[in-house]
This record gives sequence, structure tokens and C-alpha cells, in this order.
Amino acid sequence: MRFRIIVILCMLLAGIAWAQEEESCGNDPLYKLMDFWVGDWEVYNQNNVLVGHNKIDKILQECAIMENWQDMGGGLGKSLFYVDNNTKNWKQVWVTQNAKLPWGQKEKKLIHFKKAKLLVFQGEYMYKGSRVLDRTLLEKVSAKEVKQSIQLSYDGGQTWKTTFIGIYKKADQ
Repeated sequence: MRFRIIVILCMLLAGIAWAQEEESCGNDPLYKLMDFWVGDWEVYNQNNVLVGHNKIDKILQECAIMENWQDMGGGLGKSLFYVDNNTKNWKQVWVTQNAKLPWGQKEKKLIHFKKAKLLVFQGEYMYKGSRVLDRTLLEKVSAKEVKQSIQLSYDGGQTWKTTFIGIYKKADQ
């Protein structure tokens, strides 16, 4: 009986110690890096034509960010952004309903940032036997506007072709 009580007390103390070691992601400045993009957005092209809607949410007690994209043609995409504990760097996993196509699913990592102003995520995929570099630039324009550019490079990053520019405007404007 005494042994059981000792075991239970040890388990309780270990649980308390573990709970005290847990640190909230919301208190860590690294997890606030993408806060400027969180919200409900209407997305326009450079000609001010509405091209889609994007809802960006902090989830899992502020430890990750979920992107929910829908274009005006009904195309859907979802991203999960998270911090890799080993590298202390943000990563993105993007998947669409066209996941079997080379660009229908992607993984990128943060390669550059200017605090709370510009984030650059980059990854790669294979297309027709060639390596394609794919990067996304998220730039805070104002508290209610973000610019997203998606660029591709077929020559190892020497030249880049912009394939998408989205002007994000807060949906509640």
C-alpha cells in the first residue's frame, strides 16, 4: 500500500514539474513573427479584381498557423505553418485538392525575414524532371493590407518569375 502511494505521489510531482516546464507558444516572440497575417482577408490581384478569400488562424494554443484559401473558381488550399523544434525555424506544408500535381502540395521553410514586415518561405519540387524553386514572400503593407508574391525559379535561383501577386485586404474593412 505504501509503495502505491509513493508511486502515485511521484507521478503527481512529475506531472507538476512537466506542466511547469511547458512554455506557452504565445509568449515566445518567434511564434509572433507571422501575427501580421492572421485574420480574414479578401485577396485581389494587381488590377484590383477579387481573386479569393483567405482565413489565417493561430491554432493549437498559438503554436501553429492554419491558412484556409479559396479562390473565386472554387479552388481550395490549406497550409499549416509551424516552428520546427530542432531548427527553431518556421516551416510550411501546403496542400490543395490537386495534390497529385507537382505544385498541388509543397513544403517550404522560412529563409529570410525582416521583423514583422517581410517573410520569405522557400521550397522546391520536381517538374518534368527538373528542380523548381518555389518561394512565397509575405510583406506587411499596413495593419489592414498584406502583399503576397509567389515566384518560381527554373535555374537554381538565378532568375525568378512571379506567378501570383495577391493584395490581401482585411475582410472587415
